[in-house]
Formats: sequence, structure tokens, C-alpha cells
Amino acid sequence: MKRLHTFGCSITQGFALPDVVKPVCNDEGEPLTHKEMEALGDNFNWNNVHLYQPSEYAWPKILADKLDVPVINHARRGACFNQISRQCAVGSKDIKPGDIVIVMWTYLSRLSLQWPARTTVPFCNVPDPKSNWQTIIIGFNKFFGLSPSDNNTDDTDEHIRNWIHDSVRHTYLDYLSVYDRYYNSLVLQQMTDGFLKATGANVLHLSVEIDSVEQQLEQVRQELPESLKDPYSIPDPTEWYSVEVDYSCTPVIFDSKIPLADNDMHPSVKHHKKFADYVYNHYFEN
Repeated sequence: MKRLHTFGCSITQGFALPDVVKPVCNDEGEPLTHKEMEALGDNFNWNNVHLYQPSEYAWPKILADKLDVPVINHARRGACFNQISRQCAVGSKDIKPGDIVIVMWTYLSRLSLQWPARTTVPFCNVPDPKSNWQTIIIGFNKFFGLSPSDNNTDDTDEHIRNWIHDSVRHTYLDYLSVYDRYYNSLVLQQMTDGFLKATGANVLHLSVEIDSVEQQLEQVRQELPESLKDPYSIPDPTEWYSVEVDYSCTPVIFDSKIPLADNDMHPSVKHHKKFADYVYNHYFEN
């Protein structure tokens, strides 16, 4: 039987959707509202209530139902290009000729660190003054010695937050390191596309971003010192990068006219339904 395989980050996994969130209740056993949970402040963390499993409300399951095929959703929250490629490598053994494979690539700037017992994503696009130097995973700063010192003043904290805000699109790396990582992510994506297609499956690439990886790589190239920009001693990506990625789907999964999920970060049930309809109509209806 033909199957649908999906790979990606939290947006493909269905993070924050109703069936993958453990209810937080008051003393009477009644679920707290979003505002009531926010009022708990430091005593509440969304990361502690989310289940690490795909949601039945996420677009892969909705799309599979429309296609009348079973789905294996390999996506996991926080995944970077490296992790998504690894999902594909691990999952490829179960992909058969004629299966449908959809890879929804995440943010190119995302950087994950891998350990045997843990994966962490040191990335946050808006440092929260109320949480000092917060990254996306609570405790990451302390792990790397980035937590504020008792000797810090408000001025030094503000200076550091401003630095994080200005540099965060490259995940705290300089342009030389960023270009190296972006370039190798394109290589990894090209290789992933190749071995997925070698399974005989029908492969489709989507993205959570509007800007293509080629555009983002070129933007960083422009920031390099003049002596490193030209000419290409390494192969120019325009000579070998050939992965076709749909970047036009991003405004659908993040339709601003539809309220986000309860954690105010991820797409809601309505977003996922609309996105599944988009993918079906755009790629499978005929």
C-alpha cells in the first residue's frame, strides 16, 4: 500500500495542537485558559506540557486522509536542516517505490547541537527582557555560561540583549562561519533529495520560509570580506544546486488572518487544515 512520509520541524509535527498538549488544571480540575497559564509566570513553561508526538490535527494527517493513504510523520520540534536530513536518512529504509515523501524544510539559520542524550536548538528571534537572555530552550544559556551574573547591571543586560537581537539571525556566529554552515546545508539538502528519489518515491520539498536558501546564502556572501567573496574556489551553488522547493506555501501555513495556536507561536488547527488543502489542490488533485 502506498504511504505518505513527512519530515520537518514542529510545524510539520503539529506542535501545540490540542491532542499533543497536556491540560494544565486548577485545584478544581478545570483546565486553565491561555491567559491564566500566562499569569503563572515563571511557574509555567509551555515546553513542559507538550507531548513529543505528531498531532492528528497536523497537516500530514489531514493530507493523508484526503489522499486515502496511511501517514508516517517523522517530524520533530526544533529540527534544523541537519536533523531533518537525519530524519530522512533514518526513515528512508521504510520508503517504498510509489510512496509520497514530503520534506518541509525549516529555517536555514537554525542551528542544533547534538548529544547522545539530548538535542538543543540555541535560537530565539526575540530576546525577552523579562527572561534576561532567553533562548528557545530554558537552561541552554546556563549550560553554556550565558546566564546573567549577579554583578550585571541593567545597562549590561540591555547591551547583551541588543547584541543577541542584532546577531540572532545567524545564531550567534560570524559571517564566515554562517556562510560555511549555509553552504553545507545546501549540500546536505541536495544529497537528501538524491537519496530520497533513489527510493523510487515521489518527493516534494516545501519550506517554512519565504526566502529561498540560495537567496539567504547570497545575502551572507555579501557580508563576507572582499577577499573571500570572489572568485569561487569552491563550486558555485548555481552550478550544482538543483533542489526544487516550494517557498510560496509559507504564507498559507502562517496565514496572518487566522489566530495562532494557544502558545501564540505555532500554526493552529485552522492553519493546518488550510495548508493541507493547499498541498492537495496544488500537487495532488489532478
